[in-house]
Amino acid sequence: MDVPNPPEDQELRNVIDKLAQFVARNGPEFEKMTMEKQKDNPKFSFLFGGEYFSYYKCKLAMEQQQHLFNPGNKDVVDIPHPSMQLVPPPPVALSAAPSIDELIQQSQWNLQQQEQHLHTLRQEQVTAAITLAMEQQIQKLLVETQLDITEFDNLLQPIIDTCTKDAISAGKNWMFNNAKGPQHCELMASHLRNRITVDSAHFELRLHLIYLTNDVLHHCQRKQQKDLLAALQKVVVPIYCTSFLAVEEEKQQKITRLLQLWEKNGYFDDETIQQLQNPALGIGQYQASLITEYAAVVQPIQLAFQQQIQALKTQHEKFVTSLKQQQTCPAGTAAPPAEAEKAPPITTQAGAGDGKPPVIGPPPGDFDGVAPRSQDPKNSSGPSDMPSNKPTWFEPQHVGPWNPNQPVNVHVSLICEK
Repeated sequence: MDVPNPPEDQELRNVIDKLAQFVARNGPEFEKMTMEKQKDNPKFSFLFGGEYFSYYKCKLAMEQQQHLFNPGNKDVVDIPHPSMQLVPPPPVALSAAPSIDELIQQSQWNLQQQEQHLHTLRQEQVTAAITLAMEQQIQKLLVETQLDITEFDNLLQPIIDTCTKDAISAGKNWMFNNAKGPQHCELMASHLRNRITVDSAHFELRLHLIYLTNDVLHHCQRKQQKDLLAALQKVVVPIYCTSFLAVEEEKQQKITRLLQLWEKNGYFDDETIQQLQNPALGIGQYQASLITEYAAVVQPIQLAFQQQIQALKTQHEKFVTSLKQQQTCPAGTAAPPAEAEKAPPITTQAGAGDGKPPVIGPPPGDFDGVAPRSQDPKNSSGPSDMPSNKPTWFEPQHVGPWNPNQPVNVHVSLICEK
């Protein structure tokens, strides 16, 4: 088996080589410490199954074997590349190669890190897909209704700035005059939701537009405008809960007084009132309802990530099985015919047998290196035209897009021949 190709970037190669030396001398705890400290550093993506992961693992195996059979070098301390910013723990004298249990634990830990990373990416992908689908729905309503949202915004601005009775009355009248059908009402309610829940919205904007919403609700009940009332009920949870959770208690009380009025007047059903009374729970249930509503765009993403996670688990299980099979075959004895090409088991005695370093690893064929992770944005499966103003009830992690068509990254602790 050949050593995977090193990075062409000499600086990155130095980082990988130097880290392999430190991990070989100081043990797996040093690698864990580095992964925790450098988890947000793209230069260390090779630690998490990214490009050059296989090269790093092979380099680490070589360093471990060299350290094992050259104990006189164990006290030599190298200074890592400045860009690594690592503080190594006290050197630990290693008298043996990593045990099978240690390799299994490392593989399990790597699997957990990969799963956490994929869960984060999945949340971002789902969030982006739902947000884009909602924006597309609004664009569709704009075409179908021919409603002039710019005119609506021009009436909303005085409400945001001064919140006078005249300004609120003008905004309310415009909404009633244009509530010509369910689609018109849905578009106006969705626009209010987006104005209120966007990250950049300040408290006065949110509070004043909620005052407008309150006035519209009152006249909806009085004039029996059921379409507009139903549209507002659909968006009131993110509108109210986002505004409530974003401010301190003193400002929350101003919003709570409106909720008491809504409950007293019976504007909404019991389920909606319960969600408004518990804003954190209400936001969670609203997000869950969006996943159901936009299942057509969410389910393919969920399925792709489930397949990716299952592939990683299967890979880990195969590696563990391979290690355990090696453990059951005593050193120096011939393996059964079906297992003849497997690597010999790990030995803890330096110089055992013919005095050559043992070769440790999964069966031949399991270690073929890792295909480089593509950085071409054309390969991204995530939506590319996502609107810039995402509602605050989504909290995506800012991670690069994931391509479900790319090869599964090897995560297990693979070790190759020198």
